[in-house]
Amino acid sequence: MVLLAIIFLGIGAILLFSFFFSRFKSTPLTQKPIPSAAGYGEAISSPLPTFPKTETSNQKNLTQRESFPSDFQATSSRMIIKSGYLNLVVRDVLETARKITTFVKENGGWVVSSNISEEEKIPSGTITVRVPAERFDEAKDYFRSLAQRVISDRVDAQDITEEYIDLEARLRNLEAAESQLLELIKKTGKISEILEVYRELTNIRQQIEQIKGKMKYLSESAKMSSITVNLALSEELLPIPPAEKWRPKYVFLQAWKNVLNFWKGLSYLLIRLFVWAQVWVPLIVLVFVILKILKKRKRTAKEKTA
Repeated sequence: MVLLAIIFLGIGAILLFSFFFSRFKSTPLTQKPIPSAAGYGEAISSPLPTFPKTETSNQKNLTQRESFPSDFQATSSRMIIKSGYLNLVVRDVLETARKITTFVKENGGWVVSSNISEEEKIPSGTITVRVPAERFDEAKDYFRSLAQRVISDRVDAQDITEEYIDLEARLRNLEAAESQLLELIKKTGKISEILEVYRELTNIRQQIEQIKGKMKYLSESAKMSSITVNLALSEELLPIPPAEKWRPKYVFLQAWKNVLNFWKGLSYLLIRLFVWAQVWVPLIVLVFVILKILKKRKRTAKEKTA
């Protein structure tokens, strides 16, 4: 047991040292500025090694990146998740949504969600799609071309490069620990020690699978950008863009619409109560009669005792 404890302490020390060493090595990559040109935020994942096994292959990849021009290196060494948001006034909501869906499917994307509603025979809706990151600007420009008027256009970008590199470092450390535990199982003879090593090995493998899943999710998110498009026949039916601060007419119309919706909802409630009166009115009458009978019996019993 003492030998087993010493081996586990050695593995822990190796993991701790390799984790800090890998973070120290990855610092120059995370300090590269995000490009502000048209290529800003492009999702590039191919130059990053998915699961580097040795230090030599990692150094080789870094050497290859340094040989590229500076502009290419600035855009290709980052992993960016891009999200676009459009508020559009269109002539036909349903037709525009169909055109967006067709364009996305023809260009290797898909529709995440689509919600087209009709309020007082006035349609409006929201559609969220995912498109390949390299076609993000093309898709957004096409969606804009379908509108009579573009009310707002916003793009958000999240740099996940540092998070991805940290996950790679953790994965290498866990795989190294897994290899050492597998060697330890071969050398251990006692059943209790084998079971203890096996539990630790199972825990490490679970962490490896979780990290691989997270890395796959980040990689796919960087490859496929999302665009959310709000469609309406007039500006008053669209959500307020976050950048807008002073739009009194818009806010007044929205507030008036909410008041009308309140009275409409109240009228629907009263109608439902009236229709359900055939159920709740007899129940109330029955309860009232039962209470009256019980009260009368109680009073009669008191009079008899008196």
